Amino acid sequence: MDFDKYSAKNAAMGRAWDLTDDKKKEVKHDHKPAEPKMGVCDRCKKETLVRPHRSRQTDIENGAASFGIVVHYYCENCYPKSRRDQNVPPPLNAKQVKNLLKGAKKGLF
Repeated sequence: MDFDKYSAKNAAMGRAWDLTDDKKKEVKHDHKPAEPKMGVCDRCKKETLVRPHRSRQTDIENGAASFGIVVHYYCENCYPKSRRDQNVPPPLNAKQVKNLLKGAKKGLF
């Protein structure tokens, strides 16, 4: 008897999750970089168009550590480069793609 009660509850929760899951998939968070504004760059100290850059900072004072997020304003030349953009491999040519597919095909059989 108890087993039927819990299986019905699990089935109902599964249906409820499926109904709310579609709503969660519809929400897309497109991150856009902040618009530049006039200000002084924190690195080169020139007055130009600057963008905010958030970074984590850890300080240790008197044996106690504090963590926080600090916002610095950088110009286009001083703005830190993204790690994803730095290690991008060059695109494969047709011959490399063909050899890659050949190797994958051999690995499957």
